[in-house]
Amino acid sequence: MSSTRVKMRGLFGFSIVEFIRKRKRAQWISLGLKSKQIQLSNDTSLHCWVLQNKPHSLENQRPTLLLIHGFGADGLNGWDTQICALGKHFDLLIPDLIFFGDSTTTSSERTELFQAECMKNMVEYLGVESVIVVGHSYGGFVAFWMAHKYPNVVRRLVIVSSAVCMTPSTNDSLLKEFESSDIKDLLLPNNARDLKISLSISFYKLPWIPAFIYEDLLQATERNRELKTQLADGIIIGSKNSQALPTVSQDVLIVWGEKDRIFRLEEAYALQRHIGEKAKLVVIKECGHALPLQKPTELKQTILKFLQLDN
Repeated sequence: MSSTRVKMRGLFGFSIVEFIRKRKRAQWISLGLKSKQIQLSNDTSLHCWVLQNKPHSLENQRPTLLLIHGFGADGLNGWDTQICALGKHFDLLIPDLIFFGDSTTTSSERTELFQAECMKNMVEYLGVESVIVVGHSYGGFVAFWMAHKYPNVVRRLVIVSSAVCMTPSTNDSLLKEFESSDIKDLLLPNNARDLKISLSISFYKLPWIPAFIYEDLLQATERNRELKTQLADGIIIGSKNSQALPTVSQDVLIVWGEKDRIFRLEEAYALQRHIGEKAKLVVIKECGHALPLQKPTELKQTILKFLQLDN
């Protein structure tokens, strides 16, 4: 840890980011969720937020909603703005993807296909027959593969700000704008300047944030940095040697921020064309890539409207 980060944290004697995280955990528990560590057979340990008192079972009448976070978060931070509204209508499963939060593996696999397999195995472990999957950004890649490979498990699919149809050149203009040669510089910033840039392109009109908060955020995201780098390198979608992208059989909702600078709006239209008539696209005005955080009300309303036949 840098001396600057130690100094800034020392001003308060505690981490503000960690304090907020503890508050979120307490709130989730008060809403009827509990933290569960799940040991899978493939040398993988997944952390997931599940219901406290109502066990998931085949007899469960409420549909189950699986929420998969993006690259810059974990389950707690990625979906905190959605659980109150969605939890009224659905049983929620909110996991940490591998190497985020408290999920880990001894496997050498690093692709989003492996993440999808682990999500499916987790659902089966919990005794859930089928799920509706919502994936944001990198989590959308995982959700797409899960829907394609396990159609009997995934009932419906919601893709949020996730360029599933991206190509190796999709991020070229973004990298050129910020004078970077590697998207990992934006996914995994290692200094306050890069973190500020990363947040500025994730949010539309990013509000002012004190410098010490950037330092605190950096400290909070340092865990498993090298392993997350391997995950970024292992992404199949948009890689140079990737094969033709398959499609999915489920009804699909695509939700996109109008001002998304990481995955431009044309990527949303490309995904809609790729999936075809089963895909519906909703564009949220004045919103960037961090849609669950920036426009939580609009997102929850869009999801609930799409899933109204399941309620």
